[in-house]
Amino acid sequence: MKRVMIKINVSVLLLVLASCSTNYRMTTCVYKDGRISREVYAKADSAFLAGNRSGNPFLFQLGDRWMVENLDSCVKVDFFGEEGELNVKAERTWKAEGTFSFFSANEKWMKPLAEPQEKLEKHFRWFYTYYTYTCDFREIEDKGPIPMDKYLDKPEQALLFQGDMSGYQGMNGVELKSVLEDAEEKFMKWLYHTQFELSYEVVEYFLQRGGEAAYVAKLKTEKEEIFLGDKNRKEENECSPEYVCTLLDKRYDTLVFTDLYKANQKEMQKRYDEKCVTMELFDNQIKFELAMPGELLPANTLLKEGDRLVWKVDAYRLLGGSYVLEAESRAMNTWAFCVTGLLIVLAGYGIIRKR
Repeated sequence: MKRVMIKINVSVLLLVLASCSTNYRMTTCVYKDGRISREVYAKADSAFLAGNRSGNPFLFQLGDRWMVENLDSCVKVDFFGEEGELNVKAERTWKAEGTFSFFSANEKWMKPLAEPQEKLEKHFRWFYTYYTYTCDFREIEDKGPIPMDKYLDKPEQALLFQGDMSGYQGMNGVELKSVLEDAEEKFMKWLYHTQFELSYEVVEYFLQRGGEAAYVAKLKTEKEEIFLGDKNRKEENECSPEYVCTLLDKRYDTLVFTDLYKANQKEMQKRYDEKCVTMELFDNQIKFELAMPGELLPANTLLKEGDRLVWKVDAYRLLGGSYVLEAESRAMNTWAFCVTGLLIVLAGYGIIRKR
């Protein structure tokens, strides 16, 4: 998946990810008394369905508080235009007001998608009780050694990854298309530079381990020059350890680096993959559904299915900053209307009697 991701441009990449992602459906229901129920649906293998919990299909740990249920058959769900099949459900109810978290990530690199910070506020206003819910999926911090700000400014990141147009008000379609194309090109440059740095670090490590002191010194002092001299960086979207070895052989007119790669190919690729493990987050997408008590008030999504608000959550939305889901509702306090009506009647009756 990582290799496919690096070889194609962003617009094509989004389509590819939509069709080959691991899909999760997450439904959340907020009740009037402050309880929150959460159901998470996933696609599990036959071993998990048979009771072997070692192959956990969820991004989070399944503790004793989670009730896991195998579905009778695969449920087909529309994931934003692509159909996905789900066959297992994890369910939990939480009495929560204030800040809380339902999940504990299976692995540290999963945290941005697996451990959102949630908050429920309940405000009593006599005739109505107001409920405000937020779910904060934190920004991916481990994006590699090259800061994204070096290539894209914050408004460009917000537009490209979250569709936030606040920095581009007043632009027409033609102008926005130009901005997006420019931002996409900058993103691919950042991605290539990040790969170059990671691959370069891997080659340096194995070179030092092999005792090639002369070349180790050159690589440290000439790295920037080598990167700027890489003519393919404007044409290629992949920069693997193997490619860096080829690049260095050409620069120094030697076969030292190609031989180094051949001798350590599996180890070098494994070390590179470990450095790029965060990229695996891009294999996942969440269909987040939320039901609130009473009448729905403004939310930061336009998607709805029945009485539920819907958001799409994936790693792309977490590249430039946190992705916060926000919704508000109000529930009528029927008893308050009854008491108020009774008081009005009694007051009226008292006035009539007095007269």
